[in-house]
Amino acid sequence: MAFVALAVVLCVWLDVNNAEVPFTPEISSSTVALGVLTSRTMVLKQPKCYFDQVEGLPCSVHRCEIWLVVARGNGVQTFESQETSSDILSQSPYPDAFLDDTSPNFFITRVGVQSSFPCAELPGFRYFQVGAEGMCHTANCNGALPTGATIRVKYILVNPANKRIESGSLWSHPITLLTHRASSSIDESTWKRSGAMVVITVILSCSLAVLTLMLVVMLQQGCSGLTHGPPAIPEPPSLSQGVRRYNTHNLNNSEYYSNIRI
Repeated sequence: MAFVALAVVLCVWLDVNNAEVPFTPEISSSTVALGVLTSRTMVLKQPKCYFDQVEGLPCSVHRCEIWLVVARGNGVQTFESQETSSDILSQSPYPDAFLDDTSPNFFITRVGVQSSFPCAELPGFRYFQVGAEGMCHTANCNGALPTGATIRVKYILVNPANKRIESGSLWSHPITLLTHRASSSIDESTWKRSGAMVVITVILSCSLAVLTLMLVVMLQQGCSGLTHGPPAIPEPPSLSQGVRRYNTHNLNNSEYYSNIRI
């Protein structure tokens, strides 16, 4: 009977401390975030209110930490087989997580303390970008993901005192990253058509600019003529100015008249 009672207590303890919350991580649907899904990164919704209802936690909301598990292929099964170990956080350091098929195919990175993700709405757009640290070389860093890989993620709640997992969310649906297109698969005819369209557009734009300039010049000249009025017509010279006056010198000579005898 003592053994049965101990087994019941142990099962209850495991159920409390490894309770799975009914939340599924999702890709952000906000249009504010740029590059929601790229070839090596993805933007997730934050784990707001995920673990607030979990009871009997050995750490407070200001001490418990939320981490993210990022897995590819068989990485989901590998993590689940190791998640009860006390050194789970160091089982799969990022630089070695996705080297080849023999790698663990999962890594765990820290998101933040539980109190940073309350149920209440906070101002601003809040998200968590997986792969934001690029090709980092430290354990548990938020490293870039394999190009074009299909990834599944889950949030876990960790007790920082003993590094044990106290609770976790559901696994996300498979998320496939983007892939780079090979240069040989690009249709060159599309680029040629685009180049011809650019040339035609430039020619039409220049022609329109020239016509607009000519129209402005013509309007300016027309308006200038209306402002100053018609040119002034010079008046014809008067007769007084054009006919020279002629005086007979002998008519003005007084001596001539005085010598005339009647």
